[in-house]
Amino acid sequence: MKPISFLCVVVVSLLLSQSSRADEERAPYSFTVASQSGQYYFKMLPAKREWQENKYVITREAFGVAYTIDEDGNFKELWRTSGWYSFELFLSEDGQYLVRMGPWNGGHEPKKEDLAVAFYKNGKLLKEYSVVDLVKDKSKIQATVSHYFWLDKSPGSEAKRRLDRDNVFYLKTIDGIAYQFYATTGEIK
Repeated sequence: MKPISFLCVVVVSLLLSQSSRADEERAPYSFTVASQSGQYYFKMLPAKREWQENKYVITREAFGVAYTIDEDGNFKELWRTSGWYSFELFLSEDGQYLVRMGPWNGGHEPKKEDLAVAFYKNGKLLKEYSVVDLVKDKSKIQATVSHYFWLDKSPGSEAKRRLDRDNVFYLKTIDGIAYQFYATTGEIK
């Protein structure tokens, strides 16, 4: 092989390996979100895994806990969730309602089982929507090596996903549909 050809192969290989690393799902981490007033908090914890007998075993399921702060400044538990993790959550002003955005959806096109958004009251599921339910023009889906994008990616779009004081949740899909949901029921407004 000529030195120039060899160099081209090496450069292309390096570029491909870099782009595939950038396309890896980030590892879950513990975090909190607060209601707009800061009176209520939701703590999200990822599953805990340990290496046992040549494989990873879940030793604790992912879970979340909602709290309020009492008049003495102590955290008082309100309710819990378990069995799921989300990187993006929205907590209502009264601490009762939670909006959960779906996970990193693998593959190159939406499937019915790909969660888009879910609504909870006091930790109990009210309603959920798949990406298939919300994206009407599937040709707008942007696929990567390992997953796809279904939410609007225009500048400032993340800031537009919000839960307002009237418990209305807003999001916009990649095909330009702006949704409003009643967080108290999960129904589309």
